[in-house]
Amino acid sequence: MSDSPFSLSSYYFNPYSLPVFLVSSLIFFIGLFVFRQHKKSFVNTAFFYQCFSIGLWLMTISFVFSCRQEETGIFWYRHFTFLGVINIMPSLILFGLAWLKKLKEAKWWLVINYMIIAAIYFLAISTDWIISLTHMRRFFWGLYPVYSIGSIVFLAHFLVQAFIGYRNLYRMYHYAHSQIEKKQIGLIMVANLIGFTACADFVSKYTSIAVYPYGYISLFIFISLVAYSIVRYRTFDIETVFHKTLMWFFTSLLSLIPAFVTYKLIYQYLEYSFVLQILFWFTGFSLFAYYLRVIQPKIDHAFQRRRYNLEDIAGRFTEDLVHLKGVDQLIERLHKVISETLYPQTVDVFLFREKEKQYTKADRADFSLVFPAQDSFFCWLSANNKILYRDFVDIDPLVEDIRVQAKNYFSKTNAALVVPFVLNNSLLGFINLGKKISLRRYNAADFHFLTILKNQAAIAISNSLVYENIEEQVRQRTHELVQTQEQLIQAEKLATVGTLAGGVAHEINNPLTAILTNVQFMLSEIEGEQGLVDRESLELMEQATQRCREIVKKLMLYARKPIVPEKEVLTEVDLGQVLKSVSSLLNYQLAQENINLEIVSSESSYKVLGVKNEFEQVITNLILNARDAIKMVKKSGTILLTMKKDAKQAIIEVKDEGEGISQENISKIFDPFFTTKEVGKGVGLGLSICQSIIQKYNGQIKVFSVAGKGTTFTIYIPKVKEKKKI
Repeated sequence: MSDSPFSLSSYYFNPYSLPVFLVSSLIFFIGLFVFRQHKKSFVNTAFFYQCFSIGLWLMTISFVFSCRQEETGIFWYRHFTFLGVINIMPSLILFGLAWLKKLKEAKWWLVINYMIIAAIYFLAISTDWIISLTHMRRFFWGLYPVYSIGSIVFLAHFLVQAFIGYRNLYRMYHYAHSQIEKKQIGLIMVANLIGFTACADFVSKYTSIAVYPYGYISLFIFISLVAYSIVRYRTFDIETVFHKTLMWFFTSLLSLIPAFVTYKLIYQYLEYSFVLQILFWFTGFSLFAYYLRVIQPKIDHAFQRRRYNLEDIAGRFTEDLVHLKGVDQLIERLHKVISETLYPQTVDVFLFREKEKQYTKADRADFSLVFPAQDSFFCWLSANNKILYRDFVDIDPLVEDIRVQAKNYFSKTNAALVVPFVLNNSLLGFINLGKKISLRRYNAADFHFLTILKNQAAIAISNSLVYENIEEQVRQRTHELVQTQEQLIQAEKLATVGTLAGGVAHEINNPLTAILTNVQFMLSEIEGEQGLVDRESLELMEQATQRCREIVKKLMLYARKPIVPEKEVLTEVDLGQVLKSVSSLLNYQLAQENINLEIVSSESSYKVLGVKNEFEQVITNLILNARDAIKMVKKSGTILLTMKKDAKQAIIEVKDEGEGISQENISKIFDPFFTTKEVGKGVGLGLSICQSIIQKYNGQIKVFSVAGKGTTFTIYIPKVKEKKKI
């Protein structure tokens, strides 16, 4: 049908409907843009509902302006345009209640309000009590609806809702916590006053006075200001959206109006010439294509000059990343680019330290600012990967869960901005930026620039850290191999010394035996008074020779090179005698170093099965280790050897007053080649050998130590089973 609302023949090209249609499209776009920034926020959802209502009204009223027949115009207005109109004020109320978080408290009032709206809409589409069903007025801008007397009820309800909506805005302003929130709500209140001027559109609906319905302009300004107040603290790119949409709207008007005027002037020539019509439309499309490719980019660049300059700097920074080596160079370059571009008062870069599980300054210049990685604030940064602005912490719905922590962080660091480096949901570090030197606010272009930088820097930092970790691991492994090689060489030297000690002891023992034999022979031949004097000298020589012989014997036993080779056989060994033997060997040496060796024993005999010189080796090693530990922290001290036993085992304790062993090292002391001594002073085999000897006899060796207070080694050896007396 030619008069069908969905037939193109029912409409004509009306230049007055074009700007209304464009504005409605922009309002839809802005509402969708705001909604997509934070879909879970009911404030954003309520704003989208408001944009949808206004957009529905304006888009369908632009159809009404261009209708040829009144019936078509009445169809669009009753069913669609009026639906948008009656939902504008409810959407404003819903927006205010969502912002105030009063939806649950006012839910019954909202239900009643929507029931009233539904009743009014039903009357509008089914009767002529609200809107005339028979005729429309035709003004210079096109067809326009005629309101009936019953619409006064709708208008009164509309104004009551407007009052309630504005009262909610005032409450939002009154209960605002921060100054910036007051400014934003104040901006929304001003926007509502501007939007309320759209009520002038009702004049031509009730009278025949031709008041141009400019309400679409008022509502576009209203929506733009509200969107700006909602979104600017979340996306920081809303300025670009408005620049582009406004530019597109006005430049489109500038291009379409001349085209329309030209078409009107030459219409009489085009009407009868198909060739001229083709030529006209071809020329028009060519000019439009030229505008899109040449003119619009220049206008866009003029609007966004600062943004393009920052993108160019960010691009050069990305190119420089290829030539940077290591994290230090990367951080230095990042610091320089930000400082010379945005001019912040301070730029502090923090990196995650894997070993400490915390964030510290990249230059490690200030250890007072250290942050644990488990803090909820940094977990939020890792999960959201968003730049956080101090001024918007109070009003950003995304920060609601960590608002207190965020405030504490900004207060502690005195930062204005936090830029996180996130890769694969892992926070590698972040930058704290202070206020600008000029004290101006960070704007959309600044945040766009920082977003590019942080994404590129996160990848570069990750790569640099991996590279440095590999290098560090190679250095550590190389150092460990060098140490192991030195320890093996030293162990080989000790083995050689042990072999030489056995040989030397054997060689010394022969002349000592000869000296002792001759001295004893001379003692048997001495007579008379003179002989008494000589006897005293010879006895001293005999005692000294005997002492040397005992020392040589102990040395050979310790080196496990007995004078007469014998097969190692387990025998009964008295640990009490072992302690006395070791004590007599080491007492003189320890006394020279101001070390007192004390032996405390509750009984005289502690018999176990084993090899005597191996037990002597264990006790000697523990005593010498105790001596070294004491000498590390003081000039003198006491080593206490305690002997005791229970029903099943003999127990030896070696206690010192030395530097002790740290908890980090205490689990490693029995590992082969582990030592805390300087290279050349220990190979890390002593305790490992002691443990293997004790375990060979089904015993245990344990250690208890407190750093700075001393160490106690405890040896447990099974006792010899006593034979039952018959």
